[in-house]
Amino acid sequence: MKIEKKYTLGLFDVDSEFKLKIQSAARLFQEMATYHSTKIGAGPNVLFKMGVVWFLHRLEIEIFRYPLLGENLTMTTWSRGFKGFKGFREFNIQSSKGDIARGSSVWLFFNTKRKRISKVPDEISKLYEFESEKWFKKEINDHEFCGKIEPEKEIDISLRYSDFDVNGHVNNTVYLGFLETLYHKSINGNGELIKNIKIRFSKEIGSDRHSVRVGWQKNNGVYHCNIFDNSTLYADAQMIPMD
Repeated sequence: MKIEKKYTLGLFDVDSEFKLKIQSAARLFQEMATYHSTKIGAGPNVLFKMGVVWFLHRLEIEIFRYPLLGENLTMTTWSRGFKGFKGFREFNIQSSKGDIARGSSVWLFFNTKRKRISKVPDEISKLYEFESEKWFKKEINDHEFCGKIEPEKEIDISLRYSDFDVNGHVNNTVYLGFLETLYHKSINGNGELIKNIKIRFSKEIGSDRHSVRVGWQKNNGVYHCNIFDNSTLYADAQMIPMD
C-alpha cells in the first residue's frame, strides 16, 4: 500500500538560495515513514510501549531537481517488506513539474530493553501491505561502502541541543546535514549541487559528544565521506555531484 501526503516547502526546508536542502529531504522521508506507520497502528507511541524502535541503517537519495520555497509537493512512501530484523522502504517526492527526489532505505528493528536488534514480530508486520516496486537496480542494502578513510579534507562540526532527538541521539537526518555542510564548504566550487547521496549509519552520536568531524576522499568522481571522531566512525557515505 502506497501512502501519499501533500506538503508545501517552508522557510526551514530551504537554503540561502531558497532551494530544498538535502537534510530537509531526508527529514521529509523520515516523517513520511512515521506517518505511514502511525496511520496503520504501528507508530512511535505503540512501539514505545512495546519497548522497540526503528533505527535508520542505510539511505540513498537521488535528486532530479531542487524545488523552491513555496512549491507544493506530493510525497509518497511504501514498505517493501521485512527480512528478519530489517525493514525496506521506498520514497518519492514530486510536484506538478515532475519528479523531485526518490529514496530507498533500510531500517533496523531494535529492542530497547534488551539493547539489541531483533526480528520484526508478526503483530507488527501483519499491519503492513507491501509493494514490490523499487527505485534502484542495486539495493542500498548491498552497496559496498568505503569504511574508514584517510580524508583529503575535513572540517569540525559542533553539536547543538536541537540535533538530538527523543532517543537522546543525534537524529539520522542531521547526519545528512553534516555531509551537506562538508560538500558546500570544501567540495562545491563550481555551483554543482548533489545528485546522489548514500549513507550507512554505523553508530549513534550520544548526548555526551560536543562535536564531530566530517571528511572526504575523492575516487573516480565520487566523494567518499566519513563522520567520525578520534575513536569512532559514526557513518560512512558517498556523494556524487550533478552533471
